[in-house]
Amino acid sequence: MEDILKIGVIGAESTGKTRLCEELAAHYQTAWVPEYAREYFNDSDIYNYTADDLVAIAKQQVELEDVYLKKANDILFCDTTLITLKIWAELEFESTPAFINDHLSAGNFHHYLVTDNDVQWMEDGQRQNKHSRDLILEMNLNEVKKLNGSYSIITGTNAERLQCAIAAIDRLKV
Repeated sequence: MEDILKIGVIGAESTGKTRLCEELAAHYQTAWVPEYAREYFNDSDIYNYTADDLVAIAKQQVELEDVYLKKANDILFCDTTLITLKIWAELEFESTPAFINDHLSAGNFHHYLVTDNDVQWMEDGQRQNKHSRDLILEMNLNEVKKLNGSYSIITGTNAERLQCAIAAIDRLKV
């Protein structure tokens, strides 16, 4: 499993991360890890979450990565990473729980696909759009840079995003 490329797909809300993961997994005939926060908040009051909720989500997200890693062929796509939870924590609570900080660099992502904000924001019931997507994009890029992570910014229409991501991943596989 050490030879599996682990790709984190991150960015502001409503920038096509889930769709991109689904399409990339289909293209490369591999597995992808869903964003656990969506399941966690399905039947809850998302406007009143706590730092403890973020830790519970982080723990399950890490566990799901391990489960899906065993199902992947040579690439695993992760629809979000602990970077997202760190950003939520900073924006909502002005601090990051220790579990998230401690496990952030241990995620061992080979590359990040950072989705740009050049697609229209879409309401879906869970999205809050409380903060500027430009701010969140910048925070994602800063976190990747702090980790000395390899990344590509994914832009364009949905079809262009897929081609942009495929090109970035194919460069990694060389």
